[in-house]
Order: sequence, then C-alpha cells, then structure tokens
Amino acid sequence: MEEANQTVSTQKIILFVVFISAALMTLLFVFHMGHKPQPTLAEGDGTLFPAPRDIKPFQLATDKQSFTQKDFLNHWTLLFFGFTHCSSVCPVTMTMLNQAYEKLQRTYPGVQVVLVSLDPDRDTPSSVMKYARSFNPNFIGVTGKIPELRKLQSQLGIFAARDASATENNYQLQHTSSILLINPQGKWAGIFKYGMPPEQFANAFDVSIKSLSRYA
Repeated sequence: MEEANQTVSTQKIILFVVFISAALMTLLFVFHMGHKPQPTLAEGDGTLFPAPRDIKPFQLATDKQSFTQKDFLNHWTLLFFGFTHCSSVCPVTMTMLNQAYEKLQRTYPGVQVVLVSLDPDRDTPSSVMKYARSFNPNFIGVTGKIPELRKLQSQLGIFAARDASATENNYQLQHTSSILLINPQGKWAGIFKYGMPPEQFANAFDVSIKSLSRYA
C-alpha cells in the first residue's frame, strides 16, 4: 500500500513538473512574440516601421500614362515630394539621389526613384518627368489633380504650403523634405532624413532592405 502511495506521489510530481515546464515555455513564447526585434536605422538616417503601412488607391500621371499604387509593386521605391520650381531642397535631394542611384542599382536593379510634384498649377506631368530625368534618365516624375495628390499626401504625412509672400505665379512651397521608402508589396516601410551625403544614403538604404527582410 505504501509503495502504491509513493508511485502516485511520484506521478503527481512528474505531472506538476511537466505542467510548470509547459507554462514556462508558453510564457517565454509570449514574451518573445511581444518583444520581437524590430528593423532599425541609425538615428541620423531615418526610421523603419515595425510593420509596413498600406497605401490606399490614388491616381496620378506621368507624361504618358497613369501612375497608381500598383506602380509600386515589385520594386523598392524611393518616393520624394517636391516641385520643379523648387529653389533648394528639391535639386539638392534629386542630385543626391542621382549620385547614390548608381551604387544602389548595382545591388538592387529594380529600385525606382519617383518625384511627385506638389505644384500641379505650374507642373504638368510632362514637365515633372522632364525635370526628374534631367537628374537621371531612369527617374520618374508624376503629378495629378489636387484631390488625388491630397489622397496620397494625407496617407504619407506630407505637408505642403505656399510661402506667405507668394504671388500668383511666383512662389515657393514649404514641404516635407524626407524621402519615403516603399517596399515591393506597395507598402510604406520607412523614412529617410533629408540632407544625407550620397554614400551615407546608399548605406542607409542597404541597411534598411537587409533589416526589413530579416524581420519580415
């Protein structure tokens, strides 16, 4: 009888140990899921999102065809908002992108650079495309009607406003100067800060792609 009691006690201890082990494993799993490593960039380079953000439908245009959210698919896209009469930020950024582009394209041959004009009153799809390609023949320039531009701006947090001293045809726009990263699934994946030298930007882009792929 005593031996039977000892067997039952041993079984209870084993079951208890198994239960505690399972509970600990569950807690560790939950902790790991709640603390999943996130894609990161150096502080001075920009921000990568823990989860890419959807981009809702919009319709802009190049010089020859429409440009929609579907044109982001199957490419890494560098998206920049500006305008052709921009005095400083836009030419500086487009020049930097051109200088970084050769290195980026060797490693990521499908990468595309898209300039969206925020100034449809003066910029036509044709003039934006011409402006973009004056920096690099592979760059894409697009614009569209103001309601369609607003659709895209509001999703991506893009600010734009005319200077207070603006006249009807002679004005500058204050606008968001960041470069946005769109992934091959057509989702907004991160932001690069304005003002990086080409080498730093190319390195930040490479780090971004590897980091996003690692934590996808």
